[in-house]
Amino acid sequence: MRIYFIVLFLFISGCDNATETKKLTADEQAELKQFINKIKSELVYVKGGTFWMGDFCKKMRNGGPYCSLEKDTKPLHEVELTSYSISKFKVTHEDYNFYLKMAGLPDKAYEKEYINKILIDMTYFKNSPAMMTWTEANSYCEWLKRETSLPFMLPTEAQWEYAARSRGQYILVATDSGIWRSNEKDGRGENYATDEDRQIIEDETGINGSLIHFPVDKYPPSSMGLYGMAENGYEWVLDWYDPDYYSRSPIINPQGPEKPVIKDDDSGQYLKVLRGGNNPDPSGDVGLTFFRGYRIKDNPYPASTTVRCVVNSPDPIK
Repeated sequence: MRIYFIVLFLFISGCDNATETKKLTADEQAELKQFINKIKSELVYVKGGTFWMGDFCKKMRNGGPYCSLEKDTKPLHEVELTSYSISKFKVTHEDYNFYLKMAGLPDKAYEKEYINKILIDMTYFKNSPAMMTWTEANSYCEWLKRETSLPFMLPTEAQWEYAARSRGQYILVATDSGIWRSNEKDGRGENYATDEDRQIIEDETGINGSLIHFPVDKYPPSSMGLYGMAENGYEWVLDWYDPDYYSRSPIINPQGPEKPVIKDDDSGQYLKVLRGGNNPDPSGDVGLTFFRGYRIKDNPYPASTTVRCVVNSPDPIK
């Protein structure tokens, strides 16, 4: 199952020009300090270790069937990671807008007004995920690195999956229970947003249900204390997409292919990996801890893609 598509719209953002330094007022410096303290307080320490990355179901079932038909989640391969910390939340649109303000960058906007309306609908709820391209996601994590002097960056695929599986356990879904759970009577989700949940909001607000993203802390976290890693927005990772990368991935701290691999002919852009899910179907692959999605690096459309950053430090962040 794939989540890749192309929407041919012209895009104006300016968010990849985050290297410029804005001179902050005293009030802004105080705001920034408070913001950084909040970001650091939301980090979850992930002790490093070794795990089997990919579709682990055949191994878990002692030779039984895989959970997915997708070839790019195989072969199962051993990975060893050093310790790091990861945000418990996806980046919210409020936090992303604060970054734009502090970095002296323009508000996120598109050339066509109806696309801006789509973005507004996607971020209707307070503390819902920010919608961003890979370049914007990378620039945000790099900005945190500069402002904190801590090694913030995008997570690698391996780091993301290791955390989603609570340090590499055989966990299929990164929810509080390891499964999708909904109410039998009304179909509403107890640990993820179902179609019924979206329909209720659509009826109340008129927003297309497929565009709705809920607050990042609406549902219970995983056993690692991480929220929304199974749904509510696909998450960018560092890696270029290569369907065959698992067959030659290094064991220790894999970073993905050194160079871009798969190019989209229509846009001329290369593909980056996405993890997690947006509006997953429990009967499908999307949202599973080992699911690998992909999209072009800079999609000219708010395409339900967001991020959470990591800090590559072997010690907990204080």
